[in-house]
Amino acid sequence: MSALFETWTLKQELPDPFARIVRESGGKRTSVKEKDCSTYNTGKAKSATLHPPTLWAILGLIELMGGYGSGAAGFQAGNEEVNFFCVEYEKTDGKYALVYNSRNGKVKGLRMQNGKMEPLPPVSERGSSGEEYMMLFAFLSVDSIDGMYNREFASHFYDIRSHLEGEDVLTDEELLSCAFVCCDNLYRRIESGSMMGEGAIPLEESQLAGTDFITPYLLHTGVYSPNEIECGEFEILAARPLLKETTLGALKGKFNQGRTYPEEYRRMIPDLPDYYRVNTETQEILTMITNTPARFFMLAGESGAGKTTDSKIIAQALGYPHFVFTCGPNTEETSLMVSILPNIDSCKLPEEHWPTMEDFLMDPASAVAELTGMYPGNLERETAFQRILGEIYQRGYEKAKGEKDFIKKESTIIQACRMPSVIEIQEVSMIEKPGTLTRLNALFDDCAKTDLLNGEIIERHPDTVVILTANLDYIGCQMFNESVLSRMNLIQHRRGMSAKDMAKRAVERTGCREFEIVHGMAQVVGNIHKYLMKKQVQGGVCGYRELENWVWSYLASGDIVHSSYHTVVSKASPYPEDREEILNTYILPYYETAA
Repeated sequence: MSALFETWTLKQELPDPFARIVRESGGKRTSVKEKDCSTYNTGKAKSATLHPPTLWAILGLIELMGGYGSGAAGFQAGNEEVNFFCVEYEKTDGKYALVYNSRNGKVKGLRMQNGKMEPLPPVSERGSSGEEYMMLFAFLSVDSIDGMYNREFASHFYDIRSHLEGEDVLTDEELLSCAFVCCDNLYRRIESGSMMGEGAIPLEESQLAGTDFITPYLLHTGVYSPNEIECGEFEILAARPLLKETTLGALKGKFNQGRTYPEEYRRMIPDLPDYYRVNTETQEILTMITNTPARFFMLAGESGAGKTTDSKIIAQALGYPHFVFTCGPNTEETSLMVSILPNIDSCKLPEEHWPTMEDFLMDPASAVAELTGMYPGNLERETAFQRILGEIYQRGYEKAKGEKDFIKKESTIIQACRMPSVIEIQEVSMIEKPGTLTRLNALFDDCAKTDLLNGEIIERHPDTVVILTANLDYIGCQMFNESVLSRMNLIQHRRGMSAKDMAKRAVERTGCREFEIVHGMAQVVGNIHKYLMKKQVQGGVCGYRELENWVWSYLASGDIVHSSYHTVVSKASPYPEDREEILNTYILPYYETAA
């Protein structure tokens, strides 16, 4: 038996008028009459018991429907089904907010007490009576939306409501019978739900000891906000305004963290124009960074989708330096941590006497003898010059090989992890060995520490933001190691921009004010991209970058068709026949007059 119906819950105080009727009828809270039992009560020895938390919840819902109770009930509707049933329920120790997913039986919630949000208390003798849960299940049983509506419960519930509102007065016996049926109905549908099938109320009972907490961030973003309100007025789960596309300038004051940096890092803070448009996906990441501990994100999508631009926008909005580390097929674990470079400062010319140009011109053989110690006799100038160069090269090679003088320098990733910053790790899907990125797992974990080759322990700054960008669908891209994916707080699969969005960005970046012309060019680029995808042309690209280059070339030449040759068509395919088809199918028919 779940905590909702344990013995102690049955001993709680009944609400009036049911308490009065029970007292006047001898104090019995259990009935063996068949009319008082739910249709789901299929045992041979039938009995139904009044459940105080259920009756308190029923009365609270009736008050809400009448417009004079505190709280609210509604749901969040998806495209074809209800995402969540939502209720707010007022109790003496605060207001409770719950959302219920009927597909998996999970309940999430919080309690607002003295203006402070906290997790729901467990259903127990020293915790909650469970009224808020029964209010939720009563509401979804009487609401005709989705498959949770229950005709038996709704019929008796509305009989009780009609009686209390004076519309259809029942006798005390009839009213108490309705109460028995409602209590028995919810009890059977919850407790025997797994065996009942249709009519069951799925509930993951382990949650009753501690329901998942709806954090302030999730409230703010409206993840669980109802979009259909049946009764009352939501205060805690109230729908928040949806994010809308805005400009970078509008976001600076909202998200800037006010950090100060030395000049060398201050120059690394991006300086994009304030009029740059910021999409809702990027705003979602910024909101998570400033309201939660989330610091690890992945942006996946085709080239030109704006992944790098968005990572710069994130850095600029936060006021952080923007670091970039680009991966390739041969990227190894070591290169993620350090760069091994020649020590140029240690390279010195050998302290030897070298023949001068004058010596060489006067007597080539003597110049060679001075360097090698062997006089070659008659020697042509060209041959002498080759021997001198060969000797110098060999001496330099032997010196470098003997000294092996290299220095180890921290990688860009490690530099970024030492301070509040945004580090964009580009093209991570190009690494041929998927396990390579696991070298960074220690930095991505809660401990945020890893060791360098010299034994130094590096600790990631808690405000370092890591953004992985990848083109997952391109040739040469590899699969990710699952341990890396699991550490990402958010993975956004970016779709290519629409023709309208590409045109807007191109107009902003190039200054071309002929929007209709640019929009037409964007449509052509989009059509060519679809052609490449459909025909699976390898070694060709056509996206936003090609559009922008086309616009720049058009501004310079004034000829749309001619400017497309080397900016769009030439990059679309390495094969002449494909380029010819693209030109004749997607360029010339649209710009015949210009041609």
